[in-house]
Amino acid sequence: MGSIYIQNNKDKYINFFSCCILVKGFERSVIYDIQRETIEFIPNTLIDFVEDIRGRKVSDVLEEYNGHKVAKEYLNFLEKKEFIFYSSHSSFPELSPISTNEDTSEILFTTVIVSQHIYDNLETFAQNIQQLGVKRLHLHLDNDNCMEELLNVLSSLEYSRVTNISLSFPYQKISKKVYDHKRITSITIYNSPRKRSVNENDMIRNYITVNDSKLFLTRFNLFDIAISINAYNVAKNYNLALFKTIFIDGNGNIKYNSSDKNSYGNILDDFKTIKKDAVKKLSKIWNIKREEIEPCNVCEFRYCCTTTFIPEKSKNGYAVNCNYNPYTAEFN
Repeated sequence: MGSIYIQNNKDKYINFFSCCILVKGFERSVIYDIQRETIEFIPNTLIDFVEDIRGRKVSDVLEEYNGHKVAKEYLNFLEKKEFIFYSSHSSFPELSPISTNEDTSEILFTTVIVSQHIYDNLETFAQNIQQLGVKRLHLHLDNDNCMEELLNVLSSLEYSRVTNISLSFPYQKISKKVYDHKRITSITIYNSPRKRSVNENDMIRNYITVNDSKLFLTRFNLFDIAISINAYNVAKNYNLALFKTIFIDGNGNIKYNSSDKNSYGNILDDFKTIKKDAVKKLSKIWNIKREEIEPCNVCEFRYCCTTTFIPEKSKNGYAVNCNYNPYTAEFN
């Protein structure tokens, strides 16, 4: 059993990289590769195999699983994907948890429907975004000729703490001045005559042929996962999707997502009011981790899912009606 490389390390111990996180789901499991920020789907039995061989001598594992075809495939897979390494030491320290309280921002992630009402009160809007400490901001416009409006909004946020901006607006000629804003990482152009994607100068432009009616629907898909050490640490302590995350509709109402019927305040309110009332109300469910929510608690994506489902109280704690079924690993 094993490759020549494995045979040459018979006297060493098998170690699993600490930056690779094993997460067991109901139907299947995954490995979060924190360093590469990727995800690898695996069968549940592979997690059991890893737990069995971790910290053991290669020679002992080879002897125990000699002639075991599946074990050989698993070992070769782990080696090829660089999830394991061989060392003279039987164990290494786990990843140190990062404090989730290091960032002093009241709100980190915000999606905004930039209506005429928001635009008419741009100074107040920009001031509150700045004081909230928003780091990632999505701006959505529905004007077929919105370049001047967009540039004014971007200019108002020039000295804010926002480090990552994404945009969505209807198909139109994009002003060259937009590309001068280096914080913009992605643009979604809807109502496009044809579908295509352009990756240029670290900015992705996605042209889609449909309208914006489904852009903000609360539905899970594989684009809604965040694989990083920060995301994992937040997910272990809070609800990753809702933690310091808000949606601002065209009237300025602060919500959890686009389908939320409740309003927890208004982005055009006095900042002290927003901090005292809106943020306090929103934070009440930030601590409800995916492990406490059905069916998230058996889902392989529970530590990386950013879909803003609002948990509802149930007989067994909390539940959400997700379009992904972890019991069958299928999308509804």
